[in-house]
Amino acid sequence: NLRKPSDIPSKLVGEAFNEEQVLSELEGSAHFQTLRDSSSLRAQLAFVFWNEADMIDLLKILETYPLQDQFVARLHNRLAFTGLAAFAMCHRKDCASYKALGEKCLGHFKFLSKSGSVNARPVYLFLKSMKSPSRDAFL
Repeated sequence: NLRKPSDIPSKLVGEAFNEEQVLSELEGSAHFQTLRDSSSLRAQLAFVFWNEADMIDLLKILETYPLQDQFVARLHNRLAFTGLAAFAMCHRKDCASYKALGEKCLGHFKFLSKSGSVNARPVYLFLKSMKSPSRDAFL
């Protein structure tokens, strides 16, 4: 999907995968789970390419899903970028409610960091920096 230039790099439309087409063909839990996974990946792209409109739209979708998952790698990625997008957007007047979502994601990685997870620590520190952005927070 990112092999060619795109005006909206956080939209999953391409030869390999077309999100709208795939979701239109699914029903029930398959649709629910695929929407969760594609929204998580799109939130990552929206954060990296700083697409505020998409971050807000995707947070509306992702906040409806439970903050747990049996597949740890999927959960790690989803909560990392949900938290980053939530903290990035919560400073806007119309998105202040996303701070609580960011706090929940931060709490998840704080717990894992205190438990010794080397994979969670950098995410925890990044989320903590995004929660209260300042020059010192990123040093």
